[in-house]
Amino acid sequence: MNRKIAAALIAVLLAIAAGAMLWSMREAPVATGPAVATFDYAAQDSWAVKPDLPPPAVWETGWEVDVIILSAGAALEISDKIALENRRDDAAGELEDLGAAFDKIGPVYAPYLRAASLDADMAAALSAYIATHNRGRAFLIATDHPLPALLVPAFESDTLLRDRFGGVLFYGDSATGLAEGVTSAAVCSRRYKPELGCVATVEVRRAGGKYEMSGGGALTNGLVTWLNDHTSKLAEPLGDLEEIEIIEIRKPGETE
Repeated sequence: MNRKIAAALIAVLLAIAAGAMLWSMREAPVATGPAVATFDYAAQDSWAVKPDLPPPAVWETGWEVDVIILSAGAALEISDKIALENRRDDAAGELEDLGAAFDKIGPVYAPYLRAASLDADMAAALSAYIATHNRGRAFLIATDHPLPALLVPAFESDTLLRDRFGGVLFYGDSATGLAEGVTSAAVCSRRYKPELGCVATVEVRRAGGKYEMSGGGALTNGLVTWLNDHTSKLAEPLGDLEEIEIIEIRKPGETE
């Protein structure tokens, strides 16, 4: 009788163990729910961090430096509406903490990004920053994601933009801050030798509940001095063209 009970117990234990093994080998559940809506980076609410007031343009006060944070770690994923709102709040807190770590360099801009469209959103956010917020200022990109190829055309098409791009402050886990196929020559300014590039690995860690950033001096030290000595500042825009009505000129006696 005892042998039968023992055998039954062993069978139950084996079944439990087999069930646990099958459970551990199951495929991860696929996230479902509505996709995160496309961000309009011309709108204020698509940015988690932005200066309260626009920093002065280069033609107003000379060379100063901005930091654009493109964070994959804070990117939003597919989720239901309530969870998405919570994720957005979490992302805002994360980006604000990161902004505080980099603001010793200069004013910080940090857009919301979508995990499913990370490269496209990074390119769109950078484009909006250049068109609206940059105003000829120098800038650096702080990111934990290798700089994607979609960002390259902006630098290749504008040599003055590439000159005032200070480089990439990279705090990610991969070995490089540039995506496969992106070369230093395509994005880095004349300040940097092609074989060295313009990517500096920095450390971002929490201390006392806040992020602290260390490193990056290879990019930030001497940047403004180099800009003053080697590149031109953008001139203040003249403003929009105004259509002027052309009035017919008549000689005396030709008027009615």
